[in-house]
Amino acid sequence: MRCMVVLAMLGLAWSVVAVEPARNATSVSRRIAGGPAKPAKAAEDTNSTVITSTQLSFDQQKRKAVFEENVVVTDREIKILSDRLEVFFTEDNKVDRIEAEGHVTIIRNDLRATGDKASYDMKEGKMQLTGNPRIQRDQDTLTGETVTLWRNSRRILCEPNARLVIASEQEINRSFK
Repeated sequence: MRCMVVLAMLGLAWSVVAVEPARNATSVSRRIAGGPAKPAKAAEDTNSTVITSTQLSFDQQKRKAVFEENVVVTDREIKILSDRLEVFFTEDNKVDRIEAEGHVTIIRNDLRATGDKASYDMKEGKMQLTGNPRIQRDQDTLTGETVTLWRNSRRILCEPNARLVIASEQEINRSFK
């Protein structure tokens, strides 16, 4: 069963808007299934986040939602793909943190980040990638053991074993020919 849940981001409050069978949900194919992932269509409210997956389980007592298989998160600024995604809520039902694992890909404008695991702290606006993290912007690449991105300040911290490869102007010109 394909499930769709819309988390309203106004005030970081969440509300379950729809849970629909596969025939009404957005079709998602991943590289695992042999095709590129297709973005979920965001709700008409541009401040909404849409999460689609093959399966969703929600435990109200633990304040936790678990999305499994073909997970795609889409909002107005970022897109996240993973095999599994856990969303943790506070006592007043606000999103506290998000943890993604398995083939994690994060796309924001011209930035593409990949890794085995990612965690996102809503309060701090901090995302941490581990497990072969790689950040790519155009032809420049950053790798290390842990890469931390702060969403609101556009800061990046890479440690330990940070490695930044900056493409030369000649390489960039060669790739456009």
